[in-house]
Amino acid sequence: MKQKLTSSVQIILLLALMTVGLIGQSYPGKPKIIRCRSLEKETFSCWWKPGSEGGLPANYTLFYSKDSEEKIYECPDYQTSGLNSCYFDKNHTNPWTTYNITVMAMNEIGINSSDPQYVDVPSIVQPDAPVNLSLETKTSASIMCLWAKWSPPPLSDVSSNSHVYHYELRLKPEEKEEWEIISVGMQTQYKMVRLQAGVKYVVQVRCMLDLGEWSEWSSERCIQIPNGESPPEKPTIIKCRSPEKETFTCWWKPGADGGHPTNYTLLYSKEGEEQVYECPDYRTAGPNSCYFDKKHTSFWTIYNITVRATNEMGSNVSDPHYVDVTYIVQPDPPVNVTLELKKPVNRKPYLVLTWSPPPLADVRSGWLTLEYELRLKPEEGEEWETIFVGQQTQYKMFSLNPGKKYIVQIHCKPDHHGSWSEWSSEKYIQIP
Repeated sequence: MKQKLTSSVQIILLLALMTVGLIGQSYPGKPKIIRCRSLEKETFSCWWKPGSEGGLPANYTLFYSKDSEEKIYECPDYQTSGLNSCYFDKNHTNPWTTYNITVMAMNEIGINSSDPQYVDVPSIVQPDAPVNLSLETKTSASIMCLWAKWSPPPLSDVSSNSHVYHYELRLKPEEKEEWEIISVGMQTQYKMVRLQAGVKYVVQVRCMLDLGEWSEWSSERCIQIPNGESPPEKPTIIKCRSPEKETFTCWWKPGADGGHPTNYTLLYSKEGEEQVYECPDYRTAGPNSCYFDKKHTSFWTIYNITVRATNEMGSNVSDPHYVDVTYIVQPDPPVNVTLELKKPVNRKPYLVLTWSPPPLADVRSGWLTLEYELRLKPEEGEEWETIFVGQQTQYKMFSLNPGKKYIVQIHCKPDHHGSWSEWSSEKYIQIP
């Protein structure tokens, strides 16, 4: 009898499970707590994502306990923060404790619980974005400035010291992608200069408390900078080069002039010295350049070089460029490249290449030692064959294809630091 009862119970349970499977009903899927956030370190909210409902209506209950307490509490407010959320008001928020939070999903068949989420209120602070961002151009002492002003997030109580916000501002020309980010501290206004005349700028601001995360960026504000009313843009030092390890030159690229005549001044200091010097020669190397002759070139020091652009509206300075002459040596190309076809008796003809070092390079004294590389290809070919020839200034080439016309070039570099010269001009030879 007992065996029959057991079998009957098993059959009933099996039928129940089959029925559940057939009609697609089960206990609810596991919910997931996706985020907890505090706007101002005095209240906070948590949101969860429901799992599958198991084909039946499901109810969700948020439970929490506090650090070092055994008592379990239920969410005090399921409505204020919207669907699938729990809001903890000031009476239920303690910034000095850790919350252990879980969400339980329940339907007629069973229950399922989320993984626990541990919440320390100061670490989840993310304020709302600042509001009321306004932009205004002003002229002061003949200099055009852009003033940005804003207000703290609406929920903040800035009258008390409990809410001290730090702000960041970012701006960019409307047509560009890269933003310039400026830390502005605790002030709610900021003056910007050195903006480009005639350009439309986009500005945003965000904030954070002492702990937690940055807010989202505020909505964008745009402003057009009037033409002819700005300092020059920042110049860029594009290259410094020494052709022979005794002198060197630096070149820069000017930015926009702000609608006014602009002067450029190259300033430099030497490693271990406080004195600042001006470029000794703006003419020898051409426009937007500074030439350092032998008297102004120190081989065993590092130069800190900047270029300042100045007009009647203000000035702007390039990023610093650090120069160690050893590492910027790039010789001129070799000269006097000659190609001579030798035709020995009873042997195949071969090609002899000779060349001279660049005229400025002092290779005789050993101050500069050069290494050479040559390249050649048939006139109609596309791929070059490159041959490293070391310090010699001649080279013999065998196994050239008869009836072909070849192009040959040579370049050189210092034997230690530095870079390859440009290739010499092309030389041609016809192989009979």
